[in-house]
Order: sequence, then C-alpha cells, then structure tokens
Amino acid sequence: MKIKSLKQSEKEHLIKVLEITHWDLAKSSRLLKISLQHLKSKLTIYGIKNPDHNEKNINLE
Repeated sequence: MKIKSLKQSEKEHLIKVLEITHWDLAKSSRLLKISLQHLKSKLTIYGIKNPDHNEKNINLE
C-alpha cells in the first residue's frame, strides 16, 4: 500500500471538488469552507488549471 503525502492528497481533493462543482470556484470554496482567495492560492501553488480552459494541465504526480 502506497501512502500519499498530505500535499498530494490535498491536491487530489481540490481537483475532485472542482470537478463536482464544474469548476465553479465560489461554490468549491464554500464546500471546502475556505475563502475564494485561499482556493485560488492553492490552485496556483499546486499548478491546477481548468482543463476546459487549458489543455489538461492537471498533474497528479
């Protein structure tokens, strides 16, 4: 069993929430109970970009 880092788990969780909300950042931030600015900061830190606006820029590794 491979154990993921907290950073990797957080990144994957953010992506799942974004997919569930169809990339509605305001709705995602409410579901995550974090500010919209904090969510945007996390997306920048993890390099997460909307695949509909950018060509598959999500790297889960």
